[in-house]
Amino acid sequence: MISGGFSLEVFKQWAPCEDNLITLPGYCVAGTIGHQLMSAKTPTRIRMEGGTHIDVRCQIHQLSFSPHTDAKGIMDLVKFLSPKHVILVHGEKPKMALLKERIQTDLQIQCYDPANNETVCIPSTHYIQVDATDTFVKSVVTPNFKFLNSSSKTNSSLNGTDPRLNHVLQVCDDRVGQGVLVMQTNQKPKVVHENEMREMLGLESYEVRFTYCFPVELSFSEDDTNQSYADLHVWLQLLYAKLAGGLKDLIIVNNREHLRVESFVIVVCLKEKCSHRVDSGNAQCTSKSVHFCCSWSLVDEKLAWRIISFMKNLELITA
Repeated sequence: MISGGFSLEVFKQWAPCEDNLITLPGYCVAGTIGHQLMSAKTPTRIRMEGGTHIDVRCQIHQLSFSPHTDAKGIMDLVKFLSPKHVILVHGEKPKMALLKERIQTDLQIQCYDPANNETVCIPSTHYIQVDATDTFVKSVVTPNFKFLNSSSKTNSSLNGTDPRLNHVLQVCDDRVGQGVLVMQTNQKPKVVHENEMREMLGLESYEVRFTYCFPVELSFSEDDTNQSYADLHVWLQLLYAKLAGGLKDLIIVNNREHLRVESFVIVVCLKEKCSHRVDSGNAQCTSKSVHFCCSWSLVDEKLAWRIISFMKNLELITA
């Protein structure tokens, strides 16, 4: 009846073009757009809600058939149409499962019977030629190298060399093209960068960051028990050495004031009452500790908790 929803949006896009065909199955209630199309001759003009009009130049056909049929009727219809894919909806689950099996076995046609709100992905051989902005192209061709230092113990043992001198440098390029497909009326589709999309829509950019503050235990040598370690760089350098040795696959940037891995940032927290602080909960622990504040963006959440879990099991020992 094309009274609203997705069918109405499709009708608005298809109606102005003579090459399109709209088929109206069954009965259409009086006053709906479907009823107007059935009683009009194309080309015509249809009045929409809100006082707007749309010119209808496409072909309009009416098809009458019963929406309820048996398995044989459906099999005959599918065999006659010979589609590449069939989607079964609105039926009893056991009977739909049997019909699906028959369609796939007898007709060799891929068939789906999705549940409510379940998405079905169907491959298509229809390709759309689109333009791409310079900003998007630059983001795709820009390398995103990641380096991994690892020791090759197997090769060193076979060659009889010192394993400390035998290192393997692995390089991978994790570049990913992320963009937004923009389709506007009477314009060729184009792919734009996400920053360009925000500018087109007039939206401001916001970043949500998470912060977590927790203690890491300290262990002093006998000569350092009475020495004050007020220099924050000492703790950061000790932590940097631990992270670099235990998480060799990560690229850790040491800026003296903080450590950074992607968007994950670590700083020493000097606040007595930090709103992001989580105590260790071990009342019997008598060793001293230093608190680190960690912050990260949502995209690096898995990375963040991997590093935090590693840090919680550390003990920073002064030389």
